[in-house]
Amino acid sequence: VQKQLQGTGIPGLGAVTQYMQKVWDDIRSTLGSDVVLKEAEVNIQFAKLSLELRNRPSVRQHLRELIEQHSTNLLTAVNDLLLDSIDKLRASGYEGLVLIVDGLDKLVLRPLDDGRSNTHIRLFCDRADQLTNLKAHTIYTVPISLIYSPRCTELEQSFGIHVAPIPMIKLRDENKAPVTPRTMGMQKMWEMIEARCRFAEVDPKTLFDDTSTGDFLCEMTGGHPRHLVMFLQAAANSIDDFPITRAAAERAVLNYANSLSREIPTGFWEQLKHFSTPQTDIPKDEVHQEMPFLLHVFEYMNGSPWYEVN
Repeated sequence: VQKQLQGTGIPGLGAVTQYMQKVWDDIRSTLGSDVVLKEAEVNIQFAKLSLELRNRPSVRQHLRELIEQHSTNLLTAVNDLLLDSIDKLRASGYEGLVLIVDGLDKLVLRPLDDGRSNTHIRLFCDRADQLTNLKAHTIYTVPISLIYSPRCTELEQSFGIHVAPIPMIKLRDENKAPVTPRTMGMQKMWEMIEARCRFAEVDPKTLFDDTSTGDFLCEMTGGHPRHLVMFLQAAANSIDDFPITRAAAERAVLNYANSLSREIPTGFWEQLKHFSTPQTDIPKDEVHQEMPFLLHVFEYMNGSPWYEVN
């Protein structure tokens, strides 16, 4: 947060507050000799703190326990920083501050030692009080597996807002008709390609050997923007110069398909066959909850949701 605030260039933003400094000093003094802090890499002003831990699980566990013990003080210190920053922003003509905490939707799903919970539930359900008590408007990205779990209602009650899943770009036409280059979703995928070309200073007309090659890559993404970028990068890496050929595009898709196939558990294959055509619902059992999180099944929205295999 401090690094982002410092980057605004607004006078007074990004400086560490006294309370934040005190909390970190308390943690560092308690760590003692178990953890070495690289002083050259410690810069609270830019919210950068690098810890070098000795390669012992007990030390890492000690650090986690220590942070847990200081969680209340850390939350107070962060809020002290946020409130001070909001005052300075408003004095500079801004209305306030919005925090966007991105990337939490990719949090690794791992069972915890107690056998009753996992990393997703621990952060978003068990730590909801802390997440909702930041003194700024805050947007969190949430693992989609939580949205399809029995804990979703608890999540919405804790955060006081309806959780809004972000669906894939709908490539099919109305009434789930087959994908064609003329659908609005396909046109939006092409707009992303053109935007990337402008950034790379490449003429979009010279990017592919034929427009159908670009259409093929767009359709194979299933409407997932990150997959479009990934396929373009993989195809470009396999050629010496533009244009991207159909063979290069097919290799990029095939390599991803092979990689995805290797990670799909054996027990998933039978259930995945069900989504080879659009389905209006997805079962709420543990296996099917994992499928959207692992990107085996995509969710689409057109008034009401539907689901298809990746």
